[in-house]
Amino acid sequence: MKEQSEELVVAEKYLKEMLKADDTANFDLYIKRFEEKYLSGFTQDVFRNDIKNMHEENGKHTGYEFLGSLRNQKIDDLDVHRTVWKGVYEKRDAVIEMGVYKKNGVWHVIRSAVY
Repeated sequence: MKEQSEELVVAEKYLKEMLKADDTANFDLYIKRFEEKYLSGFTQDVFRNDIKNMHEENGKHTGYEFLGSLRNQKIDDLDVHRTVWKGVYEKRDAVIEMGVYKKNGVWHVIRSAVY
C-alpha cells in the first residue's frame, strides 16, 4: 500500500476534528487549527448559525471518503495543499474541500468548505 503524504495525513486529522466540532457545535475545536488572522469576522454566533443551517440541510455526518487532491494554491505566499472529500451526512452527501499549509513547522487550516 502506498504511504500517504504528510499533508494528506494532516488534512484527514483536521477534517475529523472539524466534523466532530460541527456535530457537537464546538466553536473552539472548529477554529483550533486556524491562524487568528484568517478568522476575522468568524464569531461564535456566525459558527452557531452555520451549524444550525448545516444540520437542517444535511443532518449530522455519518462518514467521509477521500476523493482526491487538487493542485496546490498560493494564498498570501503560503503553499496551500487542497484535498476533496465526500462527506456522508444523514440527509445527503456533500463535497468537502480542505486547505492546509505548513508554517514554521506547524500545520494550519485555511479552508474548510462544504458544498
